[in-house]
This record gives sequence, structure tokens and C-alpha cells, in this order.
Amino acid sequence: MKKNIFIPLCCLLWMFCFNNSYAVLKIVSTTEDLAAIAKAIGADQVQVVSLTPGTRDPHYAEAKPSMIHKVFSANLLLLIGADLESAWLPAVLRSSRNAKVQPGKPGYLDLSQSVKILGRSHTHIDRSMGDVHAAGNPHYWLNPDNGLLIAKAIKNRLSQLDANHADFYHENFSRFASQLTEKKQQWQQALMFLHNKPVIAYHNSLLYLADFFQFMIEKELEPKPGISPSATHLANLVQLIHKKNIQWLIMEPYYEQRSADFLKRKTHIKVAIIPQSVGARPEITNYFQLFDAIVNSFQVVQ
Repeated sequence: MKKNIFIPLCCLLWMFCFNNSYAVLKIVSTTEDLAAIAKAIGADQVQVVSLTPGTRDPHYAEAKPSMIHKVFSANLLLLIGADLESAWLPAVLRSSRNAKVQPGKPGYLDLSQSVKILGRSHTHIDRSMGDVHAAGNPHYWLNPDNGLLIAKAIKNRLSQLDANHADFYHENFSRFASQLTEKKQQWQQALMFLHNKPVIAYHNSLLYLADFFQFMIEKELEPKPGISPSATHLANLVQLIHKKNIQWLIMEPYYEQRSADFLKRKTHIKVAIIPQSVGARPEITNYFQLFDAIVNSFQVVQ
């Protein structure tokens, strides 16, 4: 009888060890941009899901049971940080009861700590100033140079959590870096006509894009971040566009377009609708396709 029990127990133990050695890391990211980069580095050694879709502004996501369920079983949480998810992620983390992915743990990776954050405020901030981030502008993934830093940080953390596949993650990172270097040259060459040119942006979220392509955001269509433009503000923008011969207005697809259409009628300014994230359009499924689409957004209206 003991022999009959011993054999199945050994089989179960062997199966557990076998399956555990081939288990993939479960990664949860707050945005599809981080998810796409994590997939590029982790490949078949990771399972990656995003808490928010690329079609929406992650600032305004809401904590949901589906998010809590995903975080509950995660080995690694990737977040943009710089207060981007501050309105909803803390509640998700508390409710998930997953000690592995809490702040300060190896399973918690704030990617804003890996890049140089632009637009930090050194003065007192209150609601009268609009939707201003004290920690700085959190849209740093819109500079491919930061994409490389994000990938490197993810590679390092995956190697820490799964040392057996560290060489695998390093190889994937090297491949990602090589492809990104080649693509950056193509993207910058394609938008060379924007170099040192002034543009109008709808919101203050495209600062990193301007930094990479070296154009200047002269003014925002919003008078203050998150505040809809008034008739007076639009009239002032019309004058500014004529005065400085501004040729471009750039904006994300989820903002209202009536104001942009008004400026276009009054000044003939070109309006480029910029996909701001992986997943913003169905065909944008990875980080490289995001910038291909951004470049194309300018070219189709040039």
C-alpha cells in the first residue's frame, strides 16, 4: 500500500518541478506601450497584459475588478509613474493583496525612474493651474531614446526575477536596441521638415515627441492643461499662427476636434492626429509600429 502511494506522489512532485522550471513570468503593465516593450524583451518567457487600452488616456482610467484580478496573479508590475496612474493604481494594488508587486518590492518597476523626466514643477501647484503634474510630464515613452531606457530597465528586472533566462533577455534587448537605432534614423529623416519649426499642440503631452524630432511647441490649444479652449483663446491662437507662420497643429485622437477644425478654417493650419500609444489603432501592435504611424500621421497631411 505504501509503495502504491509513494509512486503517485513522486510523479506529482516531478510534474510540479517540471512545470515550475518552465513557468513563464506573468507581467502586468499599466499601458500598452510598456506591455509591447516587455513582450519584445521577454518573448515566450513572459505573459503580458495591460491594465488600460491604447485607445484611451490612462490618466482617467478607473480601478476595476478585472484590474485587481490581473494584478493578483502578477510576478511583475510595470508602471509609467510620474503620477500618471496615481488616481487609480494605488487602489488596485491595495485590493490585489499581492505582496510581490507592491512598491519597494522586486516585482514593482516604476519606469519613470529610468528616464529623464521633463517639465518638473519647482513651484507650488494647485487646481487653478489645470491638470499639472508636480512630478513632471509622464509621457516619456513618446521619445524613442526613452524607449531604449525602458527596455533596458525591463531587461534588467526580468534577469533579476528569472536569472536562468538572463542571457535570453539580453539577446532580445540587443535585438530591440539594434532595430530601434536603425528605425530612429529613418523616423528623424522622414520628419526633417519639422526641425526647429514651431507647432501648436492640443495638450502638453507631446513634449517628448518634440524633443526627439526637434520641433518647438509654441503654444497649447488648451489655455491650461485639461481646460477646454475658450473663444478668446482660439482668437489669440489665430493671431499667433499668422504672426509666426505656424504650419502644424498636433493632437491625440481622443481630444475634441471642433477647436482644431476652427483653427484650420481660419488659418489653413495642417492638423496631424497623433496616435499616442501602442493600440491607439488596431494595426499598431508594437513600439516600432507606433512611431511608424506617428510619422505617417504627418506625411498624410503634408
